[in-house]
Amino acid sequence: MIKKLTALILALIFCVCAVGCSVKDADAPEGMKSATVEGEPFVLYVPESWTLNTVSGISGAYYAPVDGLSVSARYTASELNKTEYLKECIEAYKSEYADREFLLIENEETAATLGGKDAARISYEFKSGETVMRATQICTASEGMLVSLYVYCPKAELEARAETVEEIRAAFKLVKPSGKKAEPVITKDTPDGMRLASDKGIEYRFFVPMKWECDPENGGSAATYPESGGSNVTVTSYVPDSSMSIDEYFNFCEARYKTELQGYERIGKTAERKVDGRAAYSYTFKTSAEGREIKIMQTIFIYDSSFYTITYTADSENFDTHMKDVEQMLGAFKFR
Repeated sequence: MIKKLTALILALIFCVCAVGCSVKDADAPEGMKSATVEGEPFVLYVPESWTLNTVSGISGAYYAPVDGLSVSARYTASELNKTEYLKECIEAYKSEYADREFLLIENEETAATLGGKDAARISYEFKSGETVMRATQICTASEGMLVSLYVYCPKAELEARAETVEEIRAAFKLVKPSGKKAEPVITKDTPDGMRLASDKGIEYRFFVPMKWECDPENGGSAATYPESGGSNVTVTSYVPDSSMSIDEYFNFCEARYKTELQGYERIGKTAERKVDGRAAYSYTFKTSAEGREIKIMQTIFIYDSSFYTITYTADSENFDTHMKDVEQMLGAFKFR
């Protein structure tokens, strides 16, 4: 699904821009918390000092003191076994990081367990700007799916962070997926034909058309179209260290996009528009992953000294298909 794919691509970028809310979990190991999106067939635990990145639409978190140190998890339905799947992943990473000094470090068919089950593992390196990053993917089969834990760490920090990463792997838990879809949440201020896609206690109201799937109780603000490759819309916020304009903020993000996203190209920027009466601009760009061209439109505005970004992502061929719905979402967005 493009939601999972793109969220994974942008995870390292949005970790500086988005903060998720922790979901209470009585089973969490001491000193740890859940970094899991509702409905996943696993539970990802991270140290309490880490910042959740679940608003990106995936289960994950990052450690703010070390730029680039993050973990995430996702699953996929596949007829391949875990070893065959990782071979495909390697080829995809070779393409994705072709101009960033990709280097395969290890490819183990038998590795440490994940969620108590036998797992396979690959590790590779790539350049992020001037930093050499080490990425590790640990994969196991569960309930007819392949579940992977991803770890990204600056190479220079590997030894210092090894114990924490091992704690995260050891605490990882596999569970049976509920298979249930969240019931639509309708509040008194929900526009006709729409449903609430943000937590009822958050500072804003993010509404989406009824045909979009979402779960406002999972700690994030995101919605996915059930067809057309999983086109999705998410809401994130960022508190800057210094004063900057919307253009300056996007340029700040764009510098990272140019480094992290394969084939990044800005397509355009709209004239000033309004989101809940506030000045906003929409920036559209494209990237690619696993041979697919992806278009992304980010609408950015300021509220209470924070930058808010509503990000629409879709395959290029489906991008225009949902634009009317996205415009409806932007028009219905409200602060409390």
